[in-house]
Amino acid sequence: MEKFIKQLFAFILFTSIPFLIVFCGYLYFDPFKVINTYNDYSYPFVIPNRDYVSTEMFIKNYKKYHYNSFIFGSSRTIGYKPSSWKEYLSKDDVPFLFDASKESIYGIYTKLRYLDSVHVNIDNALIIICRDATFIETGNSSGHLYIKHPVVTRESRFDFQNEFFKAYVNPKFIFDFYFYKLTGTYRPFMAGVIENKRIKYDTISNQLIFLDREIEINNNPKHYYLDKKDVFYTRSGEKTDSVNRIKNVHTLMLNEIAMILKKHKTNYKIILSPLYEQIKFSPVDKRILTKIFGTNLYDFSGKNQFTESKTNYYENSHYRPIVGDSILKLIYQKKH
Repeated sequence: MEKFIKQLFAFILFTSIPFLIVFCGYLYFDPFKVINTYNDYSYPFVIPNRDYVSTEMFIKNYKKYHYNSFIFGSSRTIGYKPSSWKEYLSKDDVPFLFDASKESIYGIYTKLRYLDSVHVNIDNALIIICRDATFIETGNSSGHLYIKHPVVTRESRFDFQNEFFKAYVNPKFIFDFYFYKLTGTYRPFMAGVIENKRIKYDTISNQLIFLDREIEINNNPKHYYLDKKDVFYTRSGEKTDSVNRIKNVHTLMLNEIAMILKKHKTNYKIILSPLYEQIKFSPVDKRILTKIFGTNLYDFSGKNQFTESKTNYYENSHYRPIVGDSILKLIYQKKH
């Protein structure tokens, strides 16, 4: 019996070694940067959870910089630089980019609710709404790239961390991550796990900058767009969305957002994104948004001066800061 117990213990110990190595690697490398705290999240080589990064940067820096102006939205907020927005704000206003990948109206609502709950002044706000993304979710997102920071959602920290660990132990992630750690070289099969772009985040405003893309476009725009000719599919003119995407639960969140903005007497603008697709919001959705936000709503969806040229885009999803700068100038009616 004693011999059997010893053999069983040795077997368990032996079979546990690979898992222990993998687990220790997770704690040591912190691949998603959600275990330790960091002053700068720039140049990630593992695709980060932007919701977590933005929230952590706010928590870390708020008492130092006293942010009072916020940009909310998805990765398409790269079109709206806090430094550009600052030109239209008062000299004492401090803007912060509070974005998240595939940001939902739930994410925007819970961020505003969080700011209100910790007594942060919300003097100015830009809210970027996208026809194809903002109203997909009705609650917290799933997946390690999209799940929201638990401080904002008031949900379980264990469930949040568990989402990342599950992603880490995926065999594809393990292979891609350690292959890159050993070689330092990006390979096409790593897409979706390893970041192939140099991305810098401003450590104060959280502004996101795609360094390589802007350099590449400015150096040789003809070559950039010729190389991506298959990405920019041919459009057949303006269309109107036949699907009403705003559900009752979304309307409740939109009303809560309006109430928080009214409470803070916020100077705010709601922007409907100028997407390459040239599809306008459904008339029903547009009426709901207009009823709640009135003249604070600015619709740039569909076919217009911003969506016509592919040179306003990095690819068929993200528009460039030259578009955001023009929109800011238009909606704030500032004459230079």
